Amino acid sequence: MEETKNIQEQPKKKGHGCLIAFLIFLFLILSILGGGYWLYKKITSGLTTQITLNVPYAQSDYDSLMSAVGLSVEPAKLCIDCTMPVFSEPQVVDLTVTSAQATAFVNITSEYMEAASLEDTHIKFSEDKAEISTLLTYEGQRFPVYASGNVTRATSTSVAVNLYDVKVGSISVPKAVQDYVENALETITNEKLSDFGDTLRIDDIGFTSNGLHVAGLIPSKGE
Repeated sequence: MEETKNIQEQPKKKGHGCLIAFLIFLFLILSILGGGYWLYKKITSGLTTQITLNVPYAQSDYDSLMSAVGLSVEPAKLCIDCTMPVFSEPQVVDLTVTSAQATAFVNITSEYMEAASLEDTHIKFSEDKAEISTLLTYEGQRFPVYASGNVTRATSTSVAVNLYDVKVGSISVPKAVQDYVENALETITNEKLSDFGDTLRIDDIGFTSNGLHVAGLIPSKGE
């Protein structure tokens, strides 16, 4: 009788509870790692994807722009980081630069950049908005960059820049970075405009569905 009682009082075996808990924990860890890898792939893929604007252009677009502007200067002197030529012989203009003309201008003049390089650049104008998509190479690193925004007349010799969005690949940069880029872009643009001296006067500037409208005084010669 005593022996039967001892048998009945023996503790029950715990079964597989600890093993199941461990497997659940392992599954959670693998899920987190898998999700992190998916997010990493998504981010890195996003950083290498160029936003497509599909603006076709040809050499004739560049030639027609130079003809409309009436500016006689070599494209090697007109790139973004080129030393600005000395401008002279101002003329009154009232013209609209098309998306194809702007795209041709940037792609052709960018061939002469030194500090960085731009490839496969596309510029698209719409009402109160300009978009640019390009492949930027700087210090050996290549990034697809996209920006959209507006430019308005500030004074007769300067403009105000308002960026709507800045992306690296398909990922928008933080607002603080966008504000920094906006301020830097406005400063650099107005510094470039100041190089025109008395040959520049901005009466009107703005984006429309037809292109970039510019009215005022611009130089006809650059050396």
